[in-house]
Amino acid sequence: MESLEMRGANRRKLIILVLVVFFTWLLFLQRTRLKEDSEDSYIVEGLGQSRIVPRKCMVPEWNKKTTNSLPHAAEFEEWRTRRIGSHHNILDAESRLLSAFVYPDQISIVTTAFHTYGKRATCLYYDCNRREIPSTRFKSRVVPLTVVTCPRRYGAEYVSLSFDDGVEPQEPIPLIFRAYEQPVHELSVCVGPLYGPESKWLEVVEYVEHYRLLGTSMFYFTLFNMNDYDRKIVDDYERLGLAESTKYFMEYVKLGWMFHLIQTHECHHRSRFHSKWVINMDIDERLIYSGPNNFIHFMRSIPPTFSEISLSSNRVLKFEELPEKFKSEEQLLADMMFLKYNQTTEISWYNLKGIVRPEMVALLFYHWSCRQFDETKVMSVSKRFAYVRHYRSVDENKLNSNWRTFYNGSLTETRLEESFEKRLTAAVLKRVKYVYDQRMIHCEEIPPWIFNRFERRLLDCNFRNESQIIDN
Repeated sequence: MESLEMRGANRRKLIILVLVVFFTWLLFLQRTRLKEDSEDSYIVEGLGQSRIVPRKCMVPEWNKKTTNSLPHAAEFEEWRTRRIGSHHNILDAESRLLSAFVYPDQISIVTTAFHTYGKRATCLYYDCNRREIPSTRFKSRVVPLTVVTCPRRYGAEYVSLSFDDGVEPQEPIPLIFRAYEQPVHELSVCVGPLYGPESKWLEVVEYVEHYRLLGTSMFYFTLFNMNDYDRKIVDDYERLGLAESTKYFMEYVKLGWMFHLIQTHECHHRSRFHSKWVINMDIDERLIYSGPNNFIHFMRSIPPTFSEISLSSNRVLKFEELPEKFKSEEQLLADMMFLKYNQTTEISWYNLKGIVRPEMVALLFYHWSCRQFDETKVMSVSKRFAYVRHYRSVDENKLNSNWRTFYNGSLTETRLEESFEKRLTAAVLKRVKYVYDQRMIHCEEIPPWIFNRFERRLLDCNFRNESQIIDN
């Protein structure tokens, strides 16, 4: 009898122990789950005293990579000692972070000052919460020009630079993904810098639609000083997925041609691994192809050992300022540069232009490369197949506008190929009217009951028998 009571007591103790272990386990799981939940989101807790718990960073597969060395480090060090890729305009500019790109084997950070060339720079890496990743800093240098190359780090989503020990680094900027195994675009365009007071909207439309007819699918813009009206067309191309733009934030009120090299290299690094071939042309330059088949077919015939093809150019005299705004279809047809201007110089190699493979080129000088990787080759293309048509102003107030003074050749009348010209005209008309052919809202289009609640002046409308000029 006594043994039965002991067995019963032991059984009760065992059940109690099992229950205690079970509920302890449940409590542990609950606390763990709450902890994980708190790491996945920002939570404000407590009365009077609150704290923010950072979310847990989810690292995608492509970003689970750390490298410990820099590609082509020996070449860059040799160029640094020889001052190859240095430039000395605007030495007092503040060195700001402009953009940062992550590639399969490295990271490139583009800055905005020439005077830092060759200096030591420390790469700093941050996670998704903008918290510096411990023990990841790397000593590098500014080379070429204003670019700092850094190795990759596991989970890095933001980066920054420090030029001096003890000086607070700049606020980190996000990495732009360029770690593609294959280029997204076969042919793209680096658009030369947009600066100066002359309106750019029509020039941008003609430029983009011209190169789209040649087969390009991406345009990289760098915006210095651009008014709201001109900006509309660039924004529209970005909306369509046809363009990306880099905006400069500098201490200077205006930027001019002396920042061209920074634009060139920022666009060069932006296009790496994103585009296979990149046309490097100013906004007033148009590539003309007159070879067999089409231009894309021609580019596909270039052997893989070539990193650049060089093109000759001619100049087309441009006499007047471009229109400030769209007025009418008739006026637009009269103002289109490729229809309006046709006095042309002979084709020459005086101002050559280039089309490059970005990942195979190390250093650019304005429109062509001056250093390539891995002993790649450069091809010069005969003018019978392709050349560049440069609409060059003769306005005395424009940069290098006195070129006519030194020109001793003869001018001829030239036009674009007829079918290409017709397609380009139609494309420009369509895009301009879509973006700029605007009117006020007609008051008849607004439900009458709205006027009982809001004054007409707040509705910004006109009746159809009224007229009002829109200030775009």
